Amino acid sequence: MPSKRFEAKVFLTPEERDRLDTEAAALRVSRGQLIRERALGTAPTARPTPHTYAQAVENAARVVSGVPRPHLEAIVASVVTTLAKTHATQ
Repeated sequence: MPSKRFEAKVFLTPEERDRLDTEAAALRVSRGQLIRERALGTAPTARPTPHTYAQAVENAARVVSGVPRPHLEAIVASVVTTLAKTHATQ
């Protein structure tokens, strides 16, 4: 049997509403779901795009010299995966 739900009003500026709508669309959730999950500390995070991942590898290559690129890619992938799993279980 589903739990009873209660309404909670939130007042937003048009800019705040638009920002939440954009973020919710990127995560493929409703604005209400995004607000609820953020309020409860369980909000999903956007998955990194291939561009974001490539940028992370480039940043790592700038910081660390002498490490072969395949190793840097493996390190970045490991960190991204760990962060995603950690956030999903919180």
